[in-house]
Amino acid sequence: MISIWIILTTFIWKANQKIDIATVVMKLNDTRQYGGLLKYGKYTIEIQQPINDDKLVTSSGVSQRKAAIGRGWVTVHRIGRLGNNMFQFAALIAVAKHNNMTPIYPNETLDGIFNIDRSGNLPHKENNNSFPVTNLNENKSSVYDVGIMKIVPANTNIRLCCYFQSWKYLVEIQKDLKKQFTFHSSIDTLALAFIDEVRKDMHGKDEITNGTRDMTKRRGDNHVTLIGIHIRRTDMADTESLNPNKGYVVAPKHYFQKAMEYFRTKFKYVHFIVCSDDIFWAQINIRSSSATFSIGHSPGEDLAILSHCDHIIMSTGSFSWWAGWLSGGEVIYYAGWPRPNSELAQRFERFDYFLPQWKAML
Repeated sequence: MISIWIILTTFIWKANQKIDIATVVMKLNDTRQYGGLLKYGKYTIEIQQPINDDKLVTSSGVSQRKAAIGRGWVTVHRIGRLGNNMFQFAALIAVAKHNNMTPIYPNETLDGIFNIDRSGNLPHKENNNSFPVTNLNENKSSVYDVGIMKIVPANTNIRLCCYFQSWKYLVEIQKDLKKQFTFHSSIDTLALAFIDEVRKDMHGKDEITNGTRDMTKRRGDNHVTLIGIHIRRTDMADTESLNPNKGYVVAPKHYFQKAMEYFRTKFKYVHFIVCSDDIFWAQINIRSSSATFSIGHSPGEDLAILSHCDHIIMSTGSFSWWAGWLSGGEVIYYAGWPRPNSELAQRFERFDYFLPQWKAML
């Protein structure tokens, strides 16, 4: 612990009361300053020199025990699959940075897909400091909660819950998050090899290339524009069928057709890469000579493939959301999700969930 020599350069008596030294120390602790002058109401505290014990020595030589000074941790409950876990990790990093705390996240969740940087201070389990734990629970899953980003008192640990599905939590950490969500080289190499194979298959097709030989996105020259399509159905379709009041819906066939036509109109040469948890449905309903389907890849590999596309047509759900965010291009989302007046709709705010530059379509 760190204790600090202080001198009360201004010492004013009130009616039979002196300055509460403990209060002054806590105020000093909250400022996180370790040098110079600190104003505390009418009083001025001069910080002279840090020492290595847990007592506060005043100018009168009186020693008083002070509160512990340290850095608390923040952790988050993990719920759901990859997309949900990425939102929870992002909120964790945001809250930790906002409060100068240590983020704690288990290494078995995202480390198998991304190069999560643990070289700094990102332990995978809670330490045993003596600070009290504060539970911060969001009010609604897909609505930005300003209370989550409040400044918490020093010497406090935080446990977060639950989904934190809003781009607004990411505003202050986008650069850090892009670095954290860099794919493992094995996954990224596979994704790029798949895309290169798609480009080779496209080569020579007059209706797509018109003789253009350089079609690589990475070169940035005149090339075929790659549009990633994510189609989520399975669990979402089952929930929509069995419990429609929940509000979960799948994006229909005509939505994907309309979004594809939008990009065909906007760009001269386009090709679609389709990733789905229901590839059979996708192959039947997305019929196009300019479409390639990702088959046999893991969720992490599909996400890497989509992240290397120029633009994204989203389905519903958090996996699609992150595909759009990672691609950095134009994103089309299905405006029919969630079902109006449903349970999910009560926990959802469109302008908090979808980025303002993303385009809604039915």
